[in-house]
Amino acid sequence: MSVKEFDLVIVGAGPAGCTTALCLSDSGLKVAMVDKADLPAEKVCGDALSGTVLNVIRRLPGNCFDEFLKLEPKMPSWGIRFAAPDGNLLDVPFVLQKNAETPPPGYLCRRKVFDGFLQQKVRELTSAQVISNFQVNQILRENDSFILKGESGELKCRMIAGADGTHSTVGRLLTGNPLNRRQYCLGARAYFTGVRDLHPDNFIELHFLEELLPGYLWIFPMPDGIANVGLGVLFNKMKLSPETLPARLQRMISTHPALAKRFEGAVMKGKIEAQGLPLGPDTKAISGNGFLLAGDAASLVDPFSGEGIGNAMVSGEIAAGVIREAFATNDLSAGKLKQYDERIKKRMGKELRTSRRIQTLCSYPSLFNAVVKKANRNKELKQLFTRMYTSQDVRNQLINPGFYLKILLG
Repeated sequence: MSVKEFDLVIVGAGPAGCTTALCLSDSGLKVAMVDKADLPAEKVCGDALSGTVLNVIRRLPGNCFDEFLKLEPKMPSWGIRFAAPDGNLLDVPFVLQKNAETPPPGYLCRRKVFDGFLQQKVRELTSAQVISNFQVNQILRENDSFILKGESGELKCRMIAGADGTHSTVGRLLTGNPLNRRQYCLGARAYFTGVRDLHPDNFIELHFLEELLPGYLWIFPMPDGIANVGLGVLFNKMKLSPETLPARLQRMISTHPALAKRFEGAVMKGKIEAQGLPLGPDTKAISGNGFLLAGDAASLVDPFSGEGIGNAMVSGEIAAGVIREAFATNDLSAGKLKQYDERIKKRMGKELRTSRRIQTLCSYPSLFNAVVKKANRNKELKQLFTRMYTSQDVRNQLINPGFYLKILLG
């Protein structure tokens, strides 16, 4: 069996892997991007594309953003609806003032469609070889190279970018780091038709139901009258329950007072599927001698929102920059690639730590109820929450105990 040789093998063809490949389009490196699935593949996800995602697409080479705007089916989303544990609702728009010329701040698009778009752009705009159905089973060291072994063949390379998701094979084989179950969330989702009372501006809904805190149940409107419905709960909380995650989702939408009427007559399309989410920030190393990890493989999922696509794509950009520099200096050592860890920490560390503290505050239902009630009566406070998604300064206010003391004291 002949062994194909590359400078870099990217394991995983999701947003992190594709962004890495696209950002190396003019690097001159011989690149392969492999994935265990038959591409494009379905992915258990909320299917929401944030402003961070859009900003990265704008920076990708060629006509990526213009082509993304033509991508179908997708639809714009203009905000978030929070449902407090006591049932009160708070609508938080993504933009303070909207008119006919305002560009959508976010979109809703199934992952198979979005990932397929990125994979096609890799084929069109780069010389990278995209290889489907390649499950990496073993990684061997051979002098200054790696041998990646799979049932369908072997690949040889000088460097590996592991963008292969939650249970990263690259991470497991090359770092030996165990999964951090204290910062691990379980998610389950299904698609439904006939869900009632979806927001006219396609706001995504986060229902902070008391039995899930600090997790939540989500309802995201999708094109063609479909809704993406799921829930996320911390692993350490879920392992104490005798109920499976799919069973819990079915029970909650059929019996919870705030949801049951909305799901009367709704029809599930397909089945409920589950996925793990490694929440950031994590202290484990995400690079080493000749390799680095990106996206979910590096535990970069936002602890509060559960959003991972934007951080995955940003990590792909950062990874590509470090990879360029490493090959330019012919230094693929752990010391050189440690720059990747440092840049990820500088770019995302503070935001992820802030989100973790906000997530912790969401564990207190009475506090959550008070904040939502107050924000519905106070325009300035509501606008503050609108800016939460674009301003780190605002997020810092939201982790200050004095902020909540002022709310509780009126």
